[in-house]
Amino acid sequence: MSLSVALAIVLAATLLAGIVSLLVHRYVHVELRRRHNEIGTAVFLQLGVIFAVLLAFVFGEVWSDYNNAGNAVQLECSALQGAAVLASALPKAEALPILQAERHYIDGVVHQEWTTMSLSRDEDSAVAERLAKLIQSVAQMKPADMADLGTRQQILTFLEDANTDRSTRLFQTGSGVPVLLWCLLIGFGGILALFVTLAGVDHRIALVSFSITFAVAVAAILVLIHLLDYPFEGALAIGPQPFMVAAAKVQAMIQMVR
Repeated sequence: MSLSVALAIVLAATLLAGIVSLLVHRYVHVELRRRHNEIGTAVFLQLGVIFAVLLAFVFGEVWSDYNNAGNAVQLECSALQGAAVLASALPKAEALPILQAERHYIDGVVHQEWTTMSLSRDEDSAVAERLAKLIQSVAQMKPADMADLGTRQQILTFLEDANTDRSTRLFQTGSGVPVLLWCLLIGFGGILALFVTLAGVDHRIALVSFSITFAVAVAAILVLIHLLDYPFEGALAIGPQPFMVAAAKVQAMIQMVR
């Protein structure tokens, strides 16, 4: 969801709440609304508590998943950089293929997989194969001495960590709030907004103000949840900048080894 769409949804909620409250004020007499005010208030409070708990739970989960996705990106890049630093300590004949393969994988993530994650919420199988081949090539290395053997094991550990963090990143790519939960949130929000609109307030401007304020608040929170729901798309999407930084560092090591 783009920022313009998010603002349009909030604006639509504002207009709808204003129009409905004006219609209620004109066609539903205030005495009729006040006669049901006691029951309406009790129901509103009960539904409001349920909605608040549900909203807090969903927002907490979405915010946690969004942060987990960002952490996974940072950890994956850190692991790749750690592997590159160790690889640069190997003899040139062994270091250069590892560094070039790692740079090839990072370029694939930035220029191919990031777009795939944003559009289809899935991984790029070709990019995944690059990392798998890199891990296999390191595992099949035959170091000349024990020192290089220890370095190879540490490189392999870093690459396995990167693969684990990659799996976390991809899981968060397609993990979102279920449709049923969205229906509950929107339904509860709409019902509560209607209760506010039917309040026993005689003053027209006050009724419109109350209705719009409540509707805008609920709509803004729901829109924010949706913006955070899929962390690699929309106005608040996590970008590939950490991978770009990692690519530059790996390229510098390639130049150093050469």
